[in-house]
Amino acid sequence: MAAFAQLPHEAVVAAEIAFAAQATQTSTEAAFLANSSPTSLVTENGKLANAQEVWRTRPSRPGSKLTWYPVLADAAQSGDLGYTTGPWTMLQNNRPVSTGEYVTVWRKQLDGRWKFAVDMSIERIGAVPSQVATVARPRLMAAAATPSTAPSNIVLEVDSKFATAELMKPGATYQQYLSAEARLYRSGLSMMQGAAASANMKSIDGGYLFIANTGYLAAAGDLGYVVGSLHRPASTNHPEENGTFLRIWRREADASWRIALEMFDLVPIAGAAATAAPAAPSPAVPAAGTTGQVPPKRAQ
Repeated sequence: MAAFAQLPHEAVVAAEIAFAAQATQTSTEAAFLANSSPTSLVTENGKLANAQEVWRTRPSRPGSKLTWYPVLADAAQSGDLGYTTGPWTMLQNNRPVSTGEYVTVWRKQLDGRWKFAVDMSIERIGAVPSQVATVARPRLMAAAATPSTAPSNIVLEVDSKFATAELMKPGATYQQYLSAEARLYRSGLSMMQGAAASANMKSIDGGYLFIANTGYLAAAGDLGYVVGSLHRPASTNHPEENGTFLRIWRREADASWRIALEMFDLVPIAGAAATAAPAAPSPAVPAAGTTGQVPPKRAQ
């Protein structure tokens, strides 16, 4: 009965902690299969893929172990949607070989169980945040619940409006839409948060073409996510970029819709870590089961 008394934030944190514990106690593969639904998404080689197809076909890696834990979580007032984020570490024979950040988007199923809808991770630099006894939540107040009969349409419309404006005026648009507590994740970089995120995006060199694949808004109308493909043409300052984006939208009490979190998982650049040139973005989910540069939470 105690599980039914949990607040939404506590329930999402508990789901993530149980997910990570299962990976340690059994295997990463078993944990991902048990905590995903038939429509759950991960990224492979910077592209969207079906989570269960990926994990059913992924070869085992003897001696490898994946650990992770949440440091921040948020949940809708309706208790049907939430997310967690934190660091992951891949160990080989108990020695750390790579680290990064993950984001897991959780949705409550019809039977009351939590399954992840999207799981994405990237490598990064910087110190690993310490594990905390109490997982934090955003300090800013969420707007009052305003239930909707068409939640996915609403969050997709919000994201589309942002994407259109960002393509024309990237820096100004990011500054307009970022939450004061926003977290931005980019491969190979330290996480950008709050004022630092806004300052960094102010001078972004060229806009991105974002193509939404799917999205969902909680029944309370206060928290949602959109996932899809991204593309940015090459310039004198950066190479061409293709990949997948995840954006978490939060309706804040004093600022309406704001980006609470955004993660980019890019297709490897030819000649670096990949063997093929980046492909043009596509709104369709590509075939799963291939080996990726940045597999979800680093495959075991």
